[in-house]
Amino acid sequence: MVGGISIMTLDTVRKTFTDWAPVYDATHSWSLPLRRTARLALGVQRGERILDLGCGTGLNLPHLRKLVGKEGLVIGADLTPAMLDMARRRIAQHAWENVEAREADAAHLPFADASFDRAICSYSLNIIPDYVRGIEEVKRVLVPGGRFVSLEMRSSLHALPGFLQFLPHICGVEMSHQSLDEIRRAFGEVQVHHYLLGLVFIAVATREAAPLA
Repeated sequence: MVGGISIMTLDTVRKTFTDWAPVYDATHSWSLPLRRTARLALGVQRGERILDLGCGTGLNLPHLRKLVGKEGLVIGADLTPAMLDMARRRIAQHAWENVEAREADAAHLPFADASFDRAICSYSLNIIPDYVRGIEEVKRVLVPGGRFVSLEMRSSLHALPGFLQFLPHICGVEMSHQSLDEIRRAFGEVQVHHYLLGLVFIAVATREAAPLA
C-alpha cells in the first residue's frame, strides 16, 4: 500500500471476485453473524436510503430491505459484474422495486452528495484499491448526521494466534490497509468493537451534522 492506494488494482479485484462469485455465498456462511451485528449497528429507520458498498452477491440486501420497508431505498454498489449478477438475481427473485445493484468504483461513486441516510461496507474496504478516496466518497454521499458502519478484518495480524493468520488469504483480501485510521481521519470520533479474538472489527462513524443557522 502506497499513499492510501493498495497494491491491488481494479482489474485484480474484478478477476479475484469473478472467480469467487459462483461459490461466494457457500464459502462465506462464517460471515453471517457479524454481518447481522453490523446491520443492527446502522440503526436503520423505515423509509431511509441505504448504501451497501461492496455489496457483492447481495447477502445484506434482503435484510436491509426489511429494515427500510417499502418506503425506503437500498442500493448495493460493487465493482465486479459477476458478483452483481448474483445480487440482481436475488433482487429479481423477490421482485423488490426499491432495491438496486449498481456497478461502481468506490473511489468514484455515481451518486450525488447527501444521497444516503446510512452506508455499510462489509469485508470490502480492504479490497478497495484507493480505499482512502473510497472512505471520503462514503462521507460525501451521506447526509449530515448520516451513519457509516464498516465491518472489516484487521490490517495487522501479527498479534493474532498463528492458526488465524491464514484466514485473510483464503478470503481473498489484501490486509495492508489502515482503514480504521482513515475512517477516524475522515469522520472524527469512531466507535470500534472487536470480535473473533481481534481478527474482525466493526467501526461506527457519523458524518458531522450541519451547523445550526
